[in-house]
Amino acid sequence: MATSGGAVINPPLAFVIDTTRSVKPDKDSIFNLTQRVVDRIQETDTNIPSYHLILFNDRGPDITENVEVRDPTDDVVRFRQEIMGLEFESYDGGRDSKERLMQGVMVALKQTPQKSLIVVFTDNGSKDLILRNDVMKLKEEKESEIFIVLTPVFEGWPNDKSLTVYDEIAQVYFIDEVGADAFLSRVEEFEESNCL
Repeated sequence: MATSGGAVINPPLAFVIDTTRSVKPDKDSIFNLTQRVVDRIQETDTNIPSYHLILFNDRGPDITENVEVRDPTDDVVRFRQEIMGLEFESYDGGRDSKERLMQGVMVALKQTPQKSLIVVFTDNGSKDLILRNDVMKLKEEKESEIFIVLTPVFEGWPNDKSLTVYDEIAQVYFIDEVGADAFLSRVEEFEESNCL
């Protein structure tokens, strides 16, 4: 394990958050879970070198219009403040239920360092499932891990092809089924067992 002044360095952490209007009624579940992750990082003094916040919406097919990458930070408090300040709104491209999660994940994989933990929050299925192979290839090249957290009010259909693709590219958590503590344990387990 690489160390910085004798301290263990854990993998970078990225949150990729669906900011469409349909998430708004469920935003507290996202805020609560992200706050618990941040609190645990502070309590345990986990040495994470960088935090990344990527937002995705549905303004149409153009990935540059849908995905916003915030500046990375090494300050977990600033990371928390940015998340708490998010607004959830939809645009013309968002008249249907599916969102642009696959675009958000693709950009996150490109923008984050090697061996990052990428945690995605959404309430629905995704368009752009054609990006699956590119996402899988990039995930392998970057040696990153992806967790997808589905909010308590998941609006997708149980037989939605998106769920199959989500299972292929990530570990998927229905937050109301696994609970925040179980999810938090998985994040900690990844961080502890993948030191840089």
